[in-house]
Amino acid sequence: MIHHQNDKVVATLPTAATGATATATLTVDTIGFDHASIVAMRASNSSTTFANVLKVEESDDDSSYSNVTALVLGGSGGFTLSAISAAATNSATMVKIDVDTKAKKRYLKVSYTPAASAVVSLTARLSRAEVSPITAAGIGVVGRVVG
Repeated sequence: MIHHQNDKVVATLPTAATGATATATLTVDTIGFDHASIVAMRASNSSTTFANVLKVEESDDDSSYSNVTALVLGGSGGFTLSAISAAATNSATMVKIDVDTKAKKRYLKVSYTPAASAVVSLTARLSRAEVSPITAAGIGVVGRVVG
């Protein structure tokens, strides 16, 4: 088995810049997968601070969410990020969050508010599937090419 092919992609891309007071979110149903790799990405902008808000919440029912303490930027028990160098503000920057979904509730919600208005994207790659997805829809894409 090639484990890298045993995954599913879930993504959101707002169609306009997300302001410093707006939040982009991605909700992920993790059923059948034991791991999630989440990437928050912003297009270049002048801020050396990546985010005002970056956090992962969990839920059993996809309606009532609570913070995953270790996965809250700046939260008590959460994580911190270093400043982005001035040179790096001229390119896209990303933060990756790895989540053991076996130890979490079924649904994860990622919230990201950039420190300055920017086009952002949130992507989750679910892996370690109980049953390998084989169709494009099962993988979470509209097409799959193998070469």
